[in-house]
Amino acid sequence: MAKKRVIPKPKSPKKSSGRRIKPVPLKISSRTWFITFGVLVLFVTWYITYASNTAFRSPAFYIYVYRGMDAEALADSLSERDAIKSKLTFRWMASIMNAEKIRPGMYRFEKGWGNFHLLSYINTEELRPTQLIDLAEYRSRKRTINELSKLTNTEEKELLGLLKDKEATDNLGGFTTESVYCIFRPGRYRVYKKMSAEEVLEYMSCQYDLFWNKDRQDQCAELDLTEDETVILASIVYSETKQRKEMPDIAGVYINRLHDNMKLESDPTVLFAQSKMDSRRVTNEHLAIKSDYNTYKRKGLPPGPICIVPAFVIDEVLEYDQHAYYYFCAKEDMSGTHNFAKNFTEHKANADRYRKALNKKKIYK
Repeated sequence: MAKKRVIPKPKSPKKSSGRRIKPVPLKISSRTWFITFGVLVLFVTWYITYASNTAFRSPAFYIYVYRGMDAEALADSLSERDAIKSKLTFRWMASIMNAEKIRPGMYRFEKGWGNFHLLSYINTEELRPTQLIDLAEYRSRKRTINELSKLTNTEEKELLGLLKDKEATDNLGGFTTESVYCIFRPGRYRVYKKMSAEEVLEYMSCQYDLFWNKDRQDQCAELDLTEDETVILASIVYSETKQRKEMPDIAGVYINRLHDNMKLESDPTVLFAQSKMDSRRVTNEHLAIKSDYNTYKRKGLPPGPICIVPAFVIDEVLEYDQHAYYYFCAKEDMSGTHNFAKNFTEHKANADRYRKALNKKKIYK
């Protein structure tokens, strides 16, 4: 016979004696307060003086100070350009160092500098002569580098060598040897009259950062793309058409494809992989090439821009048209404009008309 399980009775709680325990007051000596206050003062002093106050992506930031600009105006300018984290501590340090007057000229600030370093550099660095250059609009990456080397009096071989160096491109702000071409953009720039190849790339990286203000960054987020990816997409759009009014429509096609996880199937990317950007026809031979730039075989964007993109093209992509098109093809009238289609059947009919027009004009390449 099994033993009966005995459940013990719960013990009754002990009666309180009724005596109240008084809390022991925590005594902090004046010495402890003094040490705590001293440590706090030291930390604040160190933070204002030596802690990094730079916020830019590039390894160096270039800014030209015009005549009459004081430390307060410089702090505002640096803050507006997202170059420093705190304009307040910069102003405090300038006041402490009596560095409120700023000499006109171009300054090069390095990533990680604190306020003391920044203002010491402003006060003591020998200013270098500058010049204005106009980088013309070249679609070719190679031709752009060639022209930039001439304008900045640097060796083209040195620039190309750095652009092929993984560590060097990564140091410019996390770029690869392909995505680094995103930093180049036609336009007018103020540069030093004598620059090293490293400084030229630093400078262009800095200008790239300045281009991506908060408004453009917000637009990028809406596209679900990074800044670099947006430039790469803009390079494809720019290679597809010279008609500015069509750029938002073409960008919309590619964004629809990206969001639906479709291959981009962009002819210019295939031609870029073959170094045949002037070709009017894309053949099966072109489509068969093994390359990260072959968007007929590889999903997503290519690893870098296929041409150098002007600012206005990037803005057209950021303001792309939201529509239901997934295809487009050059019009058979050779006007440089395109027919857009929502499905492959419509697209095939458009493509057939264009092909017949090429054959009629005896254009085979």
